[in-house]
Amino acid sequence: MSFADANEISPPTDGAASVLTLAGIAALLASACCVLPLVFVVVGISGAWISQLQRFEPYSPWLAGLALMSLGIAAWRLFLGKAPVRAACAQDGATACRTVGTVARRWFWFVALLTAVPLVVPLLAPFFY
Repeated sequence: MSFADANEISPPTDGAASVLTLAGIAALLASACCVLPLVFVVVGISGAWISQLQRFEPYSPWLAGLALMSLGIAAWRLFLGKAPVRAACAQDGATACRTVGTVARRWFWFVALLTAVPLVVPLLAPFFY
């Protein structure tokens, strides 16, 4: 297979990147009342406006659910969905499809970790106080 053939094969784009972005944003907003002020203080950002982040607290369970649902959809699209497209890429021997899949899966696990940390911190905080 030549270089031109590899460029003609488009890697499977399932929209997993947009769902991962939604999961990350929802997780940040879900933790805006509790974790985000601590992160700002550690980084050195301060001000009276930080107390206004407490307004996100009533929406935290809904945003956490949105983050987990988005991660579930992204996992389904990356690991289970579009099997015929992956089979066609493997049949053609295109390494671009495997590379894109590997990078997308690594980003999934990175975003899943970044989503899990803010969601778990409020649950573990009472053990430290």
